[in-house]
Amino acid sequence: MRLSTIVVGGGIGGLSLGRELALAGLSVVVLERAPKLATVGAGIIMNPNAMAVLEANGMASCVRSRSSPYLARDTYDHRGRRLATRDYRPLYAAGRLAIGALCHRAHLHECLSDGLPAGTIHLDTRIVALEADAGGVRVETERGEVFTADVLIGADGIRSTVRARFFGPNEPVYLGYRSHRFVVPNVDGVEHFTEFLGRGKRVGLVPIGGGQLYVWTTFNSPHESRAWALESVGALRTLFGELTDSRVRRAFGELESTDGVVCTDIEEVRQPAWARGRVALLGDAAHALTPNMGQGAGLAMEDAAVLAEELTRAARGETDMPRALESYVARRRRRVETIVRLSRQIGEEGQLTGVLACWLRNRRIRREGRSLARTQAALERLLAWPPRAAETA
Repeated sequence: MRLSTIVVGGGIGGLSLGRELALAGLSVVVLERAPKLATVGAGIIMNPNAMAVLEANGMASCVRSRSSPYLARDTYDHRGRRLATRDYRPLYAAGRLAIGALCHRAHLHECLSDGLPAGTIHLDTRIVALEADAGGVRVETERGEVFTADVLIGADGIRSTVRARFFGPNEPVYLGYRSHRFVVPNVDGVEHFTEFLGRGKRVGLVPIGGGQLYVWTTFNSPHESRAWALESVGALRTLFGELTDSRVRRAFGELESTDGVVCTDIEEVRQPAWARGRVALLGDAAHALTPNMGQGAGLAMEDAAVLAEELTRAARGETDMPRALESYVARRRRRVETIVRLSRQIGEEGQLTGVLACWLRNRRIRREGRSLARTQAALERLLAWPPRAAETA
């Protein structure tokens, strides 16, 4: 069977699925609304599980070529006092995890798009009609183009058009805080993923190669608020003034304007069904999660690898399309729900505001950080791909 797939969305998940299907020799087109695959000026954390997927599909060397290795994650309080370090290097040395990478989003997108056959990606494509029935799927664009295939995959993000059309309306859930993201020169030579915990505020410093530092923040904010501290660099620095470590202050000091600073709501998509008939959802369209574990890309890439395996089985006649998509969901649901839950919990703790609550949180992090064996076991359980143990925490 010459199975064909239409992927709506040319983000990380959609491009990853395109790569996996092309490697399997299956026909695929990726439809992307944007006129070019430009991305916001921010970094991305490629955890070991994400890099393991890329090692399997041949894209890891490209990503590593312009990135920093993800060797450890250092956590400090608001004054810069160390709370804990999660050191990945022993697990790397033992071959238990693929080496993680810290890079610019634009570089990752470039690698993934370059890994697809010419003509796979159709940019500046606005969809006006989506149809699916027992015989196949059909997509019509604003330019009058018509694409037909055996299966339709919605990889079109947190406000997915495919999800709304085939699964009904489902607004993302706002979790009470927002995040800034920007890139500045790495003037302090920060080597590790470094985070600072305040009261209702956090700042992360992530070296992403090429002398660049990816800076992310979180801050509690009512949903209706537009007080995002983007009116000036001074306002942004003031908002995070309680985080007094010199590395934080110098990173903010490198910011000349807020024009390139992105501010986004922290939201989740809680979608009961991910597949129906010949249509399935992938990545954020199915299960957008908080960024607290840096697992948005990793989960989307894992989705792509598993979905491609199931579609390959359908192409070989080993199963039919609905069963292939049901198997994809069954294989992914438990692991995804575990990581979504853990990421949400990390965010809830990180956004605490009470003096006592923050003190207790910091004490717990410091105490748990001393248990190296337990920390290493937890990291391997969550970050190994394919999973070597039960996909629960």
